[in-house]
Parts: sequence; C-alpha cells; structure tokens
Amino acid sequence: GDVYKRQVKERAFFYLDLIDKLQHEGESNKNQYFDLPSINEVENIEKYVLDNMGSIKESDDYKVLEYQTISDYAKTHAPAPSKQTDRSRLVEDYVEPQYNSVEVAPQMDKVSLKPNFPEHEIFSMIGDLKLSTQPKELTDPKSEYQVMLVKHFYEPCFVLEFKVKNTLDNIILKDVTANLQLGSEDLRITHIFSANEIKYNATESFFIIVARNPDQRVITGSGGCFLKFIVCEVNPGTTEEITSYDDEYQIEDVEILVSDYMVPQGLPNLTFTNTFDHIQGEEIAQTYQLSYKTVELAVKGLIKHFGMAVCDSSDEINVNNKFHSLYLSGSYLRLEHVMIICMVGIDANLGCVVKIRVKSKDGVLSTCLLYTSPSPRDS
Repeated sequence: GDVYKRQVKERAFFYLDLIDKLQHEGESNKNQYFDLPSINEVENIEKYVLDNMGSIKESDDYKVLEYQTISDYAKTHAPAPSKQTDRSRLVEDYVEPQYNSVEVAPQMDKVSLKPNFPEHEIFSMIGDLKLSTQPKELTDPKSEYQVMLVKHFYEPCFVLEFKVKNTLDNIILKDVTANLQLGSEDLRITHIFSANEIKYNATESFFIIVARNPDQRVITGSGGCFLKFIVCEVNPGTTEEITSYDDEYQIEDVEILVSDYMVPQGLPNLTFTNTFDHIQGEEIAQTYQLSYKTVELAVKGLIKHFGMAVCDSSDEINVNNKFHSLYLSGSYLRLEHVMIICMVGIDANLGCVVKIRVKSKDGVLSTCLLYTSPSPRDS
C-alpha cells in the first residue's frame, strides 16, 4: 500500500545518505549502520539505487532494497572510475553535526513556495513537496550580505534554501555555500549545491539537503552557520577582476523546529473534545515542569512550539481556574492529523506544570511530539 511505498522511498534516500557519508569518511566508519562489501563498490551500490529508482518508487516489496540485493549487484559490476570533479560540484562539503541545545523561535506560517532546484537526479527521488516555511531573515536588513532561509519539507528529508543578496558594488560573490551544523544525530547533511555567482544587487539561492532518520518523525536541531564564498573585486562598470580571495560571513543560527513540520488544522467550534475522543490511535501523555512564570506565557509558548491551530477559543484564559486546558489541532506534513491537549497550571512549590496529551493514528509521531518539550524562550 501507500505506507509501504513511502517507507521504501525513505529507505532509498537513507541508503544514498549513508553512501555519501562513506565516500567522505572512508572505510573506518563503514560498519556504523550496515556492512558494505567493499568501499570500492560503493559507487555501484549508489548506481543500483539510482538505476532502479523507478521500480523502487512503485514497489511494495522491501526486497528491492535488502542488503543482499544491492550487495550482489555491486559485486557483479566492475567498479566504475570515480567522477570526483563532477561530484565535488554537487557535494560541496559534508558537515558532521554536533549536539547543541535547541532554542525554539516563533512559529512561521506555511506557504506554497515551489523551489527552483538545480537539475540533479537527487531532487527527482525525494517525492512531492509537503510544505514550505515562510522566509526567515538570518541577517540584519542593512548588512552587506542579506540572507533569508526557506525550509522545504519532503517525507524523507528537507531542503534548506538560502536566498543570498549581494549589496556591495564592484563585488561579485562566487561559489557561495555554507558551513552548517544542526546538532542532531538524526539529521544528516547529504548534499550542498552552491550558488555559482551573485552579482551586485542580485539574489541567488544555494541549497542544502538534509536527510532525516526514517525511524523518526519530528526531529529538531539548531546550530551555527557561516556563509563561505569567494570575493571577486572588479573594475567599476565592468566585470574585469582585480583580485579575489576566500571569505566567510557569520549569520544567525539555523533552527529546525517542531512547528516547521506542522500545518494548523482547525475544527468546528466546540467539537474538539468529541473529535479527540473518537480519533483513531492511542493517547499518550507526559507531565512537564517548565519555567514559565504565568499560565498566559505558557499558553503562548505552547502554541508557538507546536505550530498548530487553537481550537474552541482555548487560548482565552480564565484566571479564576486552577488549571487551563489548551486544545491544539494540526497536520503533520499534510499527512497525518494530530490533536494535543495541554493542561497548564501554576503550583506554589513546583511552578509551571504542564500535562501534554497527544493523539494521532501514528504512534511514533505522537511519541516524537510528546517528548519535544517546549522552552520558555518560545514566548
């Protein structure tokens, strides 16, 4: 069925991710996920996945991606010469993520933005675009290099699009890319597509593809980001190059948030509790002690954290009640309906206490959402 096809496609993308990692790190880590027959056969394994992508996408049979199938293919095909010059343009750099604490920023509304991706087979295998975030500024509006970030979400991965504007006269930026860390072992940068050239007052995009662990649903992370590029000084009024040098430029941290994965999905007024009771799936719950000073701040923070629709006017707080119930409804990547009840109260000894109840058809999704506790910085 559709679920099996989706899982097969996710596994295909994950295999390519592992292959790219091996090509950069060598044999020393080749047993981290599964044993490859030989590092010299890696390109043929990748070739198998790409050559058979049509049947893989349509197949309900996991055997098309079993280790033995791709191993036999690799062993029976002589290793092809590596095209390092071509791949170096497509895979500019590999960044091993390091752990960092996650800070949650305000929710961004979702829009339909069709990205103008470079021509490469990797973009044909990631499936349909599920949602894109609104552009977020990563630099000051008056900075010499202005950068905006749009996150494009697909089932097995997401694509970070960095829109860079060059405001310096007589300067051309070349080979513009980024050094990025996302702070999660479940997020892995697989490909970086640089912007070849950005002239004065022009805006161009470069792209970073990030594979998600297919066993997880909502994976967050954050980390520092530096633009990397070549600065070319040219004569005024011409493109004649005077000098050039490598440079980098620090921009704001890149954050992958819980709210990035969610689309608000409202319900008719006064229908939330009945819908929650009858929606398929097992309810799971967890109680948190958070650092919010008031119920009002906690409610605002929870809404921003989850990025879902508020139902039954439950963001309106009655100060006379000991506890307040917040009702949230949303859609995960436009694939799965999720409902959340947050019971918020202030205790004299414990401070802010929040019990979060989550329900959806996908138990893994519910668990991922439940254990991504919000931060007071949401507010």
